[in-house]
Parts: sequence; C-alpha cells; structure tokens
Amino acid sequence: MMLAEGLGVEYDDLVSISMTGRLGQISELFFSSSVLGSFPFQLFGITFENVMELFTASPKKAAALISTLMEISRAYDMNVEQFFLASLRAYQEMHNNYFEEVEELAEKFALEQKWTRLSPPTREELIETLHQLHSVDARVADFSKYPELTDQRFIFLPGKPSQLLLNNQLVPSQHVYSLALQIGYSELKIRKRLRTSPHKQFDSFDQVMDNFRASYFAGALMINRNQVKEELKEIFQSETWNGDAILELLKHHEVTPETFLHRLSQILPGLFKITELHYFRFEHFVGKNEIRLTKELNMPRTLVPSGVRLKEHHCRRWLPVSLLKILEEEQLKGNPNKILIRTQRAQFVESGDEVLFISIAHALRLRSKMNRCVSLGLRIDNALKRKVKFLNDPQIPVEKVNQTCERCPLDNSQCSERTAPPSVFIQEEKEELMNRTLKKLVTDYRAKNLKI
Repeated sequence: MMLAEGLGVEYDDLVSISMTGRLGQISELFFSSSVLGSFPFQLFGITFENVMELFTASPKKAAALISTLMEISRAYDMNVEQFFLASLRAYQEMHNNYFEEVEELAEKFALEQKWTRLSPPTREELIETLHQLHSVDARVADFSKYPELTDQRFIFLPGKPSQLLLNNQLVPSQHVYSLALQIGYSELKIRKRLRTSPHKQFDSFDQVMDNFRASYFAGALMINRNQVKEELKEIFQSETWNGDAILELLKHHEVTPETFLHRLSQILPGLFKITELHYFRFEHFVGKNEIRLTKELNMPRTLVPSGVRLKEHHCRRWLPVSLLKILEEEQLKGNPNKILIRTQRAQFVESGDEVLFISIAHALRLRSKMNRCVSLGLRIDNALKRKVKFLNDPQIPVEKVNQTCERCPLDNSQCSERTAPPSVFIQEEKEELMNRTLKKLVTDYRAKNLKI
C-alpha cells in the first residue's frame, strides 16, 4: 500500500491473484495436477514452505523438475492411484515396513477384549465386537444378483447403524480380515473409510495412507507378532525346509497365504532385523501366457527388479512365476483347489545377488480361472545364514535367474523358458561395443600424436 501511494498508482495494479510467465507454467503443472498436487511431501521431510521456496527462488529449475516428473508418469502410463501407491511403498521402505505404534494399538485392543493370543478372534467374535463398540452391523450377503460386484470381498454402507456386507462366496476365515479392517478404521479414528474391497480408485493420498494403517492394524490383530516370532524361530532352526509347517501356520491362524506372507514382511524386519527382503504378488489367468505383477514391496529396491517396466517379461525361472505354471498343470489334472508352497535359491546372473524365495500359489475364490502367487524373498547373506538353518538343505533347488527376458544375456541353449527376445540386452551390447570402439579410436590417435 505504501509503494502504491509512493508510485501514484492503485493498490490493485501491484498485486495479482494469478501466476503469469514461468510461475504460471509451474502452477499449471503442479497445482492443477491431480498427481503432483496431492503428493505427500511431508512424509519425506519436505514442507510446503520448502516447495514454495524452490518455486519462487528457482522457477526455471522447479518447472524443469515438475515437467520431468510428469513426463516420467506419462511415459510409464502411471495414473493417480499408481502414483499414490508408489509413494506409500517408499514410505513403507523408509520404515522397514514395521510400525510399532500400530502393533501396540492392536495388542492393547485384543487385551481389552480378553481375546487369547493363541488363536485369532473368530468371525462371530468380530461381528459382535463391531456391533457393540462401533455400531456396525455385519452380515453375510449374496452378491450374485449384482454381477459387477461379485469380485468384492465386502461392501460398507454408512448410516446409523452402518452395515458391512460380506460376500458369501468367501469362507469365514476370509471374512475375518474384512471385519478386522473395519475395527482398524474405528480404533484409528479414520472417518472416511473405503466402501469396497478391492478398491479401484483413491481420491487422495490420505485415503491410501488411512487404508494402509487400518490394514496393518487388521493384520496385527489377526496374527500376533510375538506368537509368530516363536513359530518362525522353530522353522528357521530346522536344518531342512518344511513347507507343510508353514501351511499348518496358515490353518492355525486362519488366514490366506497373502495375509500371512504380507504379515511376515512386517515381522521379519521388526523382530528379526531381516530388512533386505521383498514381497511380490503375481496373478495368472489360466490358459494364457501373461503373468502380471499386481503388488510389490521391495526393500531395498536393488534386491530384485521393479515391476514398472513396460511390456517386459519377468524371468520365468523366478519361483513365484514358475509356480503359477505348475499350479495350472495341477488344476488341469483335476486338482482345482490345490495350494502349492515351494522355496528356491535364486542366483541373479548379472548382479551376483542370491535370494531365498518362499512362494505360495493358489486359485482365487472370487475370480474364475485366476490364480495368484504371493512370494517373500530374502537376500542371502551371512546374517541370514546365521538365522535360517535350512538354507543349506540340498533339497532346495538352486536356479540362475535374471531380471526380465528382454535384459537377459542367456541364449536359447542356456534357457528354455525364455518368452521374449533379449532386445534390451542386445541394444545395451551395441552401445557398449560402440563405446569400446570409440575409446580404441582415441587411443590410436593419441599414440600417433594426432589430434581429432
């Protein structure tokens, strides 16, 4: 106002509610972007003030950075949900996928309900708890009249009281997770909960984070960390691999393979200090050659290749990939409900890393002719060798693997499982040859004391 008075102009002439020029481009790229505008910078120690400082101090650099991020998301065909989930994975990896405060909340709640920790709460106990404590009426419902909803595990209807409809095509033990999830929402005081599962679209990163926290609570409520710690110690101390012992734990805890192995991806870093691991989920439609990676958690990211490469084929020698084909063969023999569990020592050809795969494959109840394989991978180093005695079991197959078929140097005589030509490897070899030739040219000319 003083400047306006001194210059003899109106106040409105010196201010603007819109950005122009380079800042206008930033505004269009960032604040109008559903992806970057919702990015949870605060989770990674970056405040809104830090972001604005970059914009105002170096607008050209800021515009270049945001443009680059947008180009990457477009190049890899990433939608808003995928961007949010990638951010969540980074957050999980920062914390080794272990959250003590949620573990304690779940244990405190179980003690308050006087639930014994030797077995998980039953479906009936959870239904009663939801009704008494959180005014949610849960019941099993028939979704067959609504074909578009038959693959949903549950549908939540808010109201007074709220209703939770559980898909009658699932068994009681599968209903337990949906019920525990709703308790998690209430106990964590999450006001906006997801109404369906699996959920197709997230409105914000807060919604993704809230769902993760509630899901973590549900897993901790169903599978107590201290109990599983003792059970895993017994398995790890055995000199021989025993897959049946793990399947027995699934029955004992009344959980799906996905829930159990995902829970181990939290307990192993938290209680065993095994932090270099991954959790993968692959799906395969029976009769087709396509195998899709539908969920991943990779700590550290260099352990195994990420799943964002476009149109590349994961190595068919990976246990979680090959096990899906074995399961398909078993089903064709007349074993539709077969559950397979296997282990493998995978030696990556290029990096030299060795990984212990533990994989479980089974058919999905809500999706016809769809199989799923969940896998836990642990980097084999001296620390793991001290903790897991069955690593040296000669019955565990050892297989040389690679990242994807497109990046693999093995020829057809070395690998019969290849499903795509090594296009990326060939291109990289050409570039390497050109660089070596260029270096030779420079060396030759320098030897002759000539200038290029």
